[in-house]
Amino acid sequence: MRTRLLNALKCAGTPRRTAAAFAIGVFLSFSPFLGFQVLLGFGFAFAFRLSRAVMFAGLCTNLPWMMLPWYALTTAAGAAILEGPVAIDVRASLARLFELPLTGPAFWTQALDILAPFLWSFVFGSVAGALLLGVAAYLAAERYLSRVHAPQVTAALDGFELG
Repeated sequence: MRTRLLNALKCAGTPRRTAAAFAIGVFLSFSPFLGFQVLLGFGFAFAFRLSRAVMFAGLCTNLPWMMLPWYALTTAAGAAILEGPVAIDVRASLARLFELPLTGPAFWTQALDILAPFLWSFVFGSVAGALLLGVAAYLAAERYLSRVHAPQVTAALDGFELG
């Protein structure tokens, strides 16, 4: 399995391009663009000729059970940085919200009223967090891939002389 993975990574391109594809996938995976991550990821992969397989691997890093804590923490961090609202009584508002029928317009109107103050905190916090994770993913992947690729490049160039 490890040999197959290493062969796939060698075919993906240079360590920098492969790391960039993975990092963009990680960024998009943790970004606020819910529902559009895969479309954006493959759009970037096609536009910049990056490995779609490596991009997809990066897109799969944000798992469903991590999403709620991730977006809650990054929204709280965004609210703290932007000095946005944090201390509204969400429990009482949600209790009133779920007394309404889910299919009625009153439910969705009240849901938007509850969530609207958090919009910019959500966007700013999750983009900032996703950027940090994307940079960390790039640095880690590029460092690892450079170490994996370096011996093969050196071996391929043995005996090759310029001039």
